[in-house]
Amino acid sequence: MAGGRTTDWQPLADHDPVPGDPDRLEQLGRKLRKTANELERQVRHLKAASEVESWDSDAGKEFREKAKKCRGRLEAAHKRYKTVADAVGDRIVDHGSDYESNASAQPGNYATELLRAQRIAEIARQDAQDAEADKSAAQKGLDGLSGKEEGHSAKGEAKGHKEKLEDRAESAGKALEAAREKLRRAQEIRDTAAKKAREAIDEAISDDALKDGFWDDFADFVEWAAGWMEDISKYAGLAALAVGWIPVIGQGLAGFLGAVSMVATLINIACTAVQVAMGDESWTALAEAAVGLLMMGAGKAMSKVSGRYAKGLLDRMRAAKGGKQTPRQSKRNRHKFNRDVAHVKGLQKGDISKSIREPVTEVFKGSTWSGAFRGGYRESAQVLRDRGNGSLIKGGVKSMSLSDASVASDLKEMKHLGKSMGDGFAVNKLSSRATALNVAGSGITAGGLLIDEVS
Repeated sequence: MAGGRTTDWQPLADHDPVPGDPDRLEQLGRKLRKTANELERQVRHLKAASEVESWDSDAGKEFREKAKKCRGRLEAAHKRYKTVADAVGDRIVDHGSDYESNASAQPGNYATELLRAQRIAEIARQDAQDAEADKSAAQKGLDGLSGKEEGHSAKGEAKGHKEKLEDRAESAGKALEAAREKLRRAQEIRDTAAKKAREAIDEAISDDALKDGFWDDFADFVEWAAGWMEDISKYAGLAALAVGWIPVIGQGLAGFLGAVSMVATLINIACTAVQVAMGDESWTALAEAAVGLLMMGAGKAMSKVSGRYAKGLLDRMRAAKGGKQTPRQSKRNRHKFNRDVAHVKGLQKGDISKSIREPVTEVFKGSTWSGAFRGGYRESAQVLRDRGNGSLIKGGVKSMSLSDASVASDLKEMKHLGKSMGDGFAVNKLSSRATALNVAGSGITAGGLLIDEVS
């Protein structure tokens, strides 16, 4: 019905003042009524089952108790659907097409009242357009009379014609105002029906067995918090891996972002544990969160291996670069350097537990949070320009690395020292192994952050 309504509401309004489709509302009401009737039928079945006394055993008693609880929820659902069906309306009462029949009709459901209001609005629109046409014609006649020069004999006749035109224009104005009053009446009928339906629905759902209680609201909050913490943990953790290469300030930024990620991870684990306790999540989800935390620790431990490997050999490189050794000492240092390059010491006792513990304990250190805001940004930019031969962008591209922040600076120094050392030093093998270990650690950490995406 709404699709067939006119779009021309001048001079009353710029658009449809009583929009809506009563037919579609009636169809919705019928669907709601059908659902309400089916729920009522199921309530009767459950009532009969809960009153069976012949099954006199513990299992029978438990079944009857659960049937009663289930029946209460079904009754609440039935009440809701029935109330909405009554309010919206599953059958429209047509009061005809004249104004008096619609204006004096008794209020009904919302679909009926909307149709009644639209009928009155349509009558008002037609009356207003007719009145506007009469007023325009009368005014046109008056304009024509005012431009004529008349003789003495015709003045009396012209005066009478003018008065008729003025009366016609005045009547048209009154008819237009009456049309506007009809439209206001139509809108009042629509608004009153909408308010009545809304209040009936609000009353039906305000306090029944299906209304969300404190624990339902709490569960929604926990779910919302878990989702946000998961995203914050993921993106802050990845950002921490991505900024460690920045000279001077990289380690501070990485520490800050890592702390944010760890706080979010711990909150997410706590939220998941609460959801498991409430039955809203599986133990698998909690296990995935714990595995993600362990992987982040394992990745940190791998970076420790890389850091010790790089740090020990970096000291030898500095000694070799110093030039204060005899040829025999230099040869011995070169042999030790090449021997140590080929040997990577693995994880030491407590590396993983310490790596898991460190991010948590660092969260409570003030330096972790203030490190990202310390000075050094100008110095960082200057280092990048030097590496890029004056270009900040080129220096940044050359410096980019997935290395852990604690090792990134050592790797960059190793690369710089390696350029001035002889071919007898296995610098390339050192750099590739240290980088591979560190990137592997970063990869494991990233895997821990993204474990939920993989699963």
